[in-house]
Amino acid sequence: MRLLHISVLAVLMVSCGKQGDRPVSYAKQVQPILNERCLKCHGDVDPRGKVVLTSYAAFMNSRTASSGQPLAYPGRPDDSRLYMLVVSNQPNFRMPPDTSGMPQMTGEEAALLRAWILQGAKDN
Repeated sequence: MRLLHISVLAVLMVSCGKQGDRPVSYAKQVQPILNERCLKCHGDVDPRGKVVLTSYAAFMNSRTASSGQPLAYPGRPDDSRLYMLVVSNQPNFRMPPDTSGMPQMTGEEAALLRAWILQGAKDN
């Protein structure tokens, strides 16, 4: 498992270096990832943890249940809860959880999420 985490981090570092120069679109790139990986549990109907990821506004208005922190701090992906959950190698901490039956984000998808947050988490 540790090897997988190291591999994902390596892909992220390479991908972020390439992606950092190009703007990441929330509507065209981030929302489709959230739709595929997260909406089973974080849609409009009975969202887990009251976190709704159906739109940019819902994303930015959602807060973590435990601390009330926003899911993303624009410009600070390493402080952003959603990004931390996506890249975690801890089975009881990462999203989507192993018990959900949903596949984890690919390294490329996580890199796009990171780049989007780093670029200011804009509604574009």
